[in-house]
Amino acid sequence: MAARLLRFTRPALLRAAELERIETAALRILEEIGIEVSHPDLASRARRHGFKLQQGRIRLSRRQVASFLREGRKGRHVPRRQPPPRETDAQLMLGVSSYPQSVHDPETDRILSFTTPRLVEAAKLVDMLGDRGLYPGPPGCPVDVPPALQVLMQYRIAAENLRRGGDPVDPKDCVSLPYLMEMAQTMGHPVTGLPVYVFSPLKLAGESLSAVLMVEKQLKAIHVSSMPAAGCAAPVRPAEALALATAEVVGSALILRECLKPAVHWSVAAYAFDLRGMAMSSCGPEGTLFKMASAEVDAYLHGHEWFPGIGRLHTLAKLPNSQAAAEKGSAMTVGALCGARSFSNAGALSHDEIFSAVQLLVDLEIKDHVQRLVQGLDTACDEEACLADVRAALGRGFLGLDRTLDLYRDLYWHPQLFERRFLGPWQAASHPTLSREAQEVAKELISRHDYELPLAKRADLDRIYRRAERELTGR
Repeated sequence: MAARLLRFTRPALLRAAELERIETAALRILEEIGIEVSHPDLASRARRHGFKLQQGRIRLSRRQVASFLREGRKGRHVPRRQPPPRETDAQLMLGVSSYPQSVHDPETDRILSFTTPRLVEAAKLVDMLGDRGLYPGPPGCPVDVPPALQVLMQYRIAAENLRRGGDPVDPKDCVSLPYLMEMAQTMGHPVTGLPVYVFSPLKLAGESLSAVLMVEKQLKAIHVSSMPAAGCAAPVRPAEALALATAEVVGSALILRECLKPAVHWSVAAYAFDLRGMAMSSCGPEGTLFKMASAEVDAYLHGHEWFPGIGRLHTLAKLPNSQAAAEKGSAMTVGALCGARSFSNAGALSHDEIFSAVQLLVDLEIKDHVQRLVQGLDTACDEEACLADVRAALGRGFLGLDRTLDLYRDLYWHPQLFERRFLGPWQAASHPTLSREAQEVAKELISRHDYELPLAKRADLDRIYRRAERELTGR
């Protein structure tokens, strides 16, 4: 008998009436306060499409917004349950963050700037770990080149050192965007979609919007989102923070759909914020609950089933220590048992400010640990085989039985770093530490990296980068 996947069913955090109140509050916010539109081009387009700006804000009637949401929900019901488990889907995957500008040096235990050579080494490590369930991507951004060139160097390093490193990265600014799009086109991964980040509260502006307007004709789609932090850039009560998030994202998406040609997608979320530490608290228990509640609200607004799992491995620990392992392990266990199979921010510390090779390897160990948990247990009982094993083991035990050896590997997960021995054998092995073993594994993997981007593409990327260097920095 095959093992049944272990998956928990959790109750919804929000009742139907509470979701309706969040939607109603969002409609009132848009009608009585509105969205600030300060970008001159977008403001001009909005006027041409019939929107009225009063003191720089567009107020949207309840009827407009309700119609927009109703259109998105067309033909869909809004069930108050989570989707059923898929018994064949057990593989967990991790992804790195492209945002860290610092890196943990395991030799000195210090936090250093993420330079180009350090990012090259980190990218090689990520590439070598692809067979362990790690999505490819640059695990940071180099800060030893001028700001206008950083995202271009980041993409170049990813393309040259990752076997599947051609996917576009977040452009971050308008200045480098044309060069980044040319690089991605060269790699066969053209940029056809970009994000628009709404500033909380209720401000449709900024670099991401300018970037979309600049290359609109080359895009097929945009995705609108925001990051309102409860108690900081949003009301402190979770449902009220979600009402604000709904208003600013849905309102902005409605305006952009009318004014731009690309398809407009959107998602709603609110985030926890620790007023004592003055930082987003995505890693704490409140952060997990906010993610769950956000998923329910977003599903309600789109008219589909809410997904119970969460897939982000945030920690505010600055070093690969017990706090980092506890927060990431907790998030991954809860997420996987609720159905999530893909997790971001592997190897990232201090939210996504620091990359750590040691933490990346620990996160992969946690992933394998949790994956074995969700795979469940083979509960079959073969009476005849059981009796035969017991007879054969009388007086000599079960360790030497062929059946024990045959089935052992299917039953037990064997970690690559976590300690599974008693004290005596560990002492006899000269007291190995997980951190030191992880460092050695990372060094060995990097030394074996042998991937090279084909010469023609390397030359094309170099040509584009050198042109950007001349035109953006005058070098």
